[in-house]
Amino acid sequence: MVSYEPLRGMQDYYADEAQKIRKVETIFREVVEKAGYSEAITPVVEEFELFSVKGGEELRKTMYVFKDKGDREVALRPEITPSIVRLYLNSLQHFPKPLRIFYVGRVYRYDEPQLGRYREFRQAGVEVLGTESILAELEMFHLLNDFYRKIGLKDNVEFKINNIGIYRKIFDYIKIDDNLQEHVLHLLDKGKINEFYSTLERIPIQNSKIMDLLEILTKNGKSVKIEELIAYIDKIDIPELKIEIEKISLISDVLSSLGINYLIDLSFVRGLAYYTGPIFEVTKKGLPFSIAGGGRYDSLVEIYGGSKTPAIGFAIGIERTVHALENILLRKEPGHLIAVITLDNLAIKKALEIASILRENGYVTTLNNKDLSLSKLISLYADQGYTHVIIIGKKELENEKVTVRNLKTREQRLVNISELIRVLNSDTQAN
Repeated sequence: MVSYEPLRGMQDYYADEAQKIRKVETIFREVVEKAGYSEAITPVVEEFELFSVKGGEELRKTMYVFKDKGDREVALRPEITPSIVRLYLNSLQHFPKPLRIFYVGRVYRYDEPQLGRYREFRQAGVEVLGTESILAELEMFHLLNDFYRKIGLKDNVEFKINNIGIYRKIFDYIKIDDNLQEHVLHLLDKGKINEFYSTLERIPIQNSKIMDLLEILTKNGKSVKIEELIAYIDKIDIPELKIEIEKISLISDVLSSLGINYLIDLSFVRGLAYYTGPIFEVTKKGLPFSIAGGGRYDSLVEIYGGSKTPAIGFAIGIERTVHALENILLRKEPGHLIAVITLDNLAIKKALEIASILRENGYVTTLNNKDLSLSKLISLYADQGYTHVIIIGKKELENEKVTVRNLKTREQRLVNISELIRVLNSDTQAN
């Protein structure tokens, strides 16, 4: 027998729950469109190789991968950034840079379901391709800050920030190849510090100050001051490394000036393998998961065969954001629900016309199709939260009028159709 439950790790949403998701998506769209971003819609199914090339160890283990009828190995997308890069390489390279793109869509990961972690969920994000400017990083924080302000979470979230470029420059200096870099970063991301150091011990590192620096970053990352770190790095003499740390310092100064809550954590590493520069996650106190994250990925376009194209982006988790709102900040505004009731079949055409007029003027309007007495209908719609019923019978039809009953005040009056909107607006203002 067919089960009525959705697949494990996936959920149905209806009415208020669905409305909250759409509300978050709508506010996100408004914020990024006003900032000059254009929407991209990409397929849910992509070639598996698009993600396996640089997806990171953990991501590849949790993908929905299968063969299609053409014997091609394909996957349900576990994230959307690689799809945006593919789109860029396929058809957007000739556009002026930087290219600002946003997306809203479903993604799939075969994780163990738990609070805030689903196998099907929604992401909304942006990507900026074609700029190395630190202003691009600052724009990410500014956009997210605007978004959280509009949904009422600005004072309740914190940005956790690091620069993966610091680790990259250290690893480059001690000549760790890309594959091993991904592995040790993966160990850091999963908190496997002992395995991280045991792996590095197998590499001959001539400069003891490098190991001391790594210990400072991984074990004291939340407490070390940027100025002290810069002073220490001056002793090692790796100019590129100093530049990466100065980026964190600049980001810190700007976020402070904007009044954004943030934490610099130099031990923080994100799971996706393609990050090359500043990275961040957004958290809310009391929740065991982040609600957004992103960072710079300057080499991903090249990995896919394109020319050097620096890029940065972020994604928010829609369901996680709704959960962070605690079901109180995205409630529907008190609306005015109207039911149109016909007492004669001859009034059906007029009822449809009136319903259209009401909807065009912003009123949520339903046509009654219940075969009940008028008194029972009035009681029923009042119980369901309707504010008005519009009644059209033979008498009203002949006189180009309708009967308007206010279900809150119980006032009832005969109104010219031409005056209907004015009367309803007057009631709306009074209530």
